[in-house]
Amino acid sequence: MVAAIVLAGLVVTAGVSGAFRMGGVVALAAMSLLWLRVNGTMEGLVLVILARGHGITGADLAGFAGLAMAVCRGFVLFSQDRRVRQSAVRGRGTRPRTHRNDQPRSS
Repeated sequence: MVAAIVLAGLVVTAGVSGAFRMGGVVALAAMSLLWLRVNGTMEGLVLVILARGHGITGADLAGFAGLAMAVCRGFVLFSQDRRVRQSAVRGRGTRPRTHRNDQPRSS
């Protein structure tokens, strides 16, 4: 029962995490790690054997996909924030142009 609730939470978090920016990324990563911890009752066939008695199952793939999505979204958000900060430091976008003739004339 707990695994089913966590899986539903993982799916919902994946769907809405983009709207909550970095908070959504952290929530998605946390739900993915929680899923990897509790999915034992829902595991299916072992897809890849890592060691005797340990392997990656189909159920594990949902957690890995959630972690990959969190990393990708986090990287995109970090890159966007970095570009915005660099633009502010360089003075771009601080004063809106009201008219195309605002530029000084070259004689």
